Amino acid sequence: MNYEILLIEDDPIFTFLLEKGIKHADLKGDTISFLNGKLAIEYLNKEYSDQKNYIIFLDLNMPVMNGWEFMDELESLASTDNCMVFVLTSSAYRDDIEKLKKKPLVADFVTKPITEYLLKGIKENIEGNFEQNQTT
Repeated sequence: MNYEILLIEDDPIFTFLLEKGIKHADLKGDTISFLNGKLAIEYLNKEYSDQKNYIIFLDLNMPVMNGWEFMDELESLASTDNCMVFVLTSSAYRDDIEKLKKKPLVADFVTKPITEYLLKGIKENIEGNFEQNQTT
């Protein structure tokens, strides 16, 4: 299965490492990087399609439009049928985790740094979710 993979992260070094990890985990799809949520939501407002599956790796703490603001915008656009968000953050605050659990598009909460092992688990989660949605 092929996906459109969006990396929304303001740290270029982490983005580079995440791109390498995605390749090693054999997660197939076109990868597009954005430095903040505003650029990503502008892209999705133009390009979003119900016919594509989206995997979004989202940093919470970014300039211009942070991850929380991005999620608010995304929720009015996307569906759990074809979109999964993996929130990346260096802060594992319990309040953040509890808020994220209530967001239907959020598939998981991943504390940085992300490892290849974690990415392989994410890949299994993605494949299981989208395969289930296609059969229902």
